Amino acid sequence: MSRPIYDRLAKMPKKKLDKLEYDHQQHLVRFMTAKEGKAEEIQSMEKKYSRLKDKASEEIKVSIPRVLGTAMEMRQIKAELLISRSILALLRSNQFYHRFMVMLIQDTKAGVEYDPDKAKNLIPLEFSELISGSIVSTNMDGVLSELKSEIDSSIGGE
Repeated sequence: MSRPIYDRLAKMPKKKLDKLEYDHQQHLVRFMTAKEGKAEEIQSMEKKYSRLKDKASEEIKVSIPRVLGTAMEMRQIKAELLISRSILALLRSNQFYHRFMVMLIQDTKAGVEYDPDKAKNLIPLEFSELISGSIVSTNMDGVLSELKSEIDSSIGGE
């Protein structure tokens, strides 16, 4: 059984703690920046999807081939949105991890001692399950076959 992180931190020299804090702080900034960029990208894709939806509702009155082309583009955007949302969840969990590590390191340097029984409750089980779920959701096996099936059924194929 491995020692809890707060025990390992307590045994580190101050110089090593300082370096570790700096490293986690750098990672924290990178993940925050990436998260903001990904959130903006998602908003942009959602707007594009909405515009395509409006375009398709107009095209259906004029040309079935055009609306099918637009529908294909909508499906591509939808798949990209799913992937981007999974990435955003991972970026958030990484941001949380590095923020938490910075806090633990700062507490260790300030002499805060953690009771092992209480420290287990620092991160609620629901949050841990949420992170695990977001990691599992990034498994993209079968997504393309599901999209193909959707497209086939929407155009009347098998």
